[in-house]
Amino acid sequence: MANELFDVAVVGSGPAGSSAALLLAQKGRRVVLVEREKFPRAVPCSGWISARAAALVKEWGVKPKQLLDTPFTDVTFYNADLEKKAKPAFTETPGYLVDRGVFDQALADAAAKQKAEVLLGRGAANVRLNESSVTVQLANGKSVESRLLLLAPGRASQLFDQLGVRKDPGTAPVWSAHLMGAIPSSKGADDPKVSVILGLDGAGSFGFSCLTRDRVSLDISWMGDPLETRPRLAALARLAAEREVVPVDLSAGAAKAPVLRTPAGAALDMDSHVRKHTLLIGDAGGFVSAVSNEGIYPAMWSAKIAADVVDEALSSDPSQDTLMTFDSRWRMEMADYLRSPHTDIRFILPLIFTNQPMADRMGAAFFFGENI
Repeated sequence: MANELFDVAVVGSGPAGSSAALLLAQKGRRVVLVEREKFPRAVPCSGWISARAAALVKEWGVKPKQLLDTPFTDVTFYNADLEKKAKPAFTETPGYLVDRGVFDQALADAAAKQKAEVLLGRGAANVRLNESSVTVQLANGKSVESRLLLLAPGRASQLFDQLGVRKDPGTAPVWSAHLMGAIPSSKGADDPKVSVILGLDGAGSFGFSCLTRDRVSLDISWMGDPLETRPRLAALARLAAEREVVPVDLSAGAAKAPVLRTPAGAALDMDSHVRKHTLLIGDAGGFVSAVSNEGIYPAMWSAKIAADVVDEALSSDPSQDTLMTFDSRWRMEMADYLRSPHTDIRFILPLIFTNQPMADRMGAAFFFGENI
């Protein structure tokens, strides 16, 4: 393998990495996908994806039901004390529930079916940017060499330092934590029910809950002190159970819930996503919605743009000039989706619960990235 020159090495088999590997393999490029974990793997995640992803999946030739088999339409907005609520109206399905472990594996399998070489359990320990190629050294001592590199290892990686990537983007930090529990079917919902709890503080923090037939989940996206994330999640879990927004009290698990910094909207603050022979995509590039903290669809979207750029770069000389177009291309397509709405949600929050058109506009902003 060390003597084989791939067209592209992709580090990270999440939604961005696997999507990019799939698309480049479809274009006839020789691709290797490197992932430090093995499947199945657990991924802390709110477990939903914007319905806009369905168009991408269909375009890529993947049957939507392989990835998006649980649509939801029942959405309720609540205020912070859960005493007020509003139900936005949608003209289309706003999103799908996904199990991230299953979702990621299905995408990686789809890439493998397109003849991408998938190396699981072999993390990238080091990257060397040569004059005309990239060498990815694996944790097992072996290496792969490629002409270009797509870096999609998630939210943090030792590779960032080597490439001069800031681990903490300049955007205001968003801390996320996730709870999930099994419930008796008698307490579940035949059709998924999604709840969004707005205005947990003055900075835009919110909660997200989903109830299915046999499971319930609760997440918090917290924009304050990271040390407050777990206590705030525990308090929200107790209140949600008391108000019967969720059927069980999940607060006991909050003390051990992983707290992760989410790069919501951070792509917009990065000077460039291009390094020598390299593009950053997915969470590594900050491609996460600033409104909803949803990153699966933006990750896949960034991978689609990157795959087109890389395919062109492989056929051009010098390739770096073509790679440099990635920054302008993704900004032209994705910037409006990623950024916060041009309105301070604190001021419109009371209207969401008294004015149906405002509730509908908030629904469109949260689930489709539209401006309020």
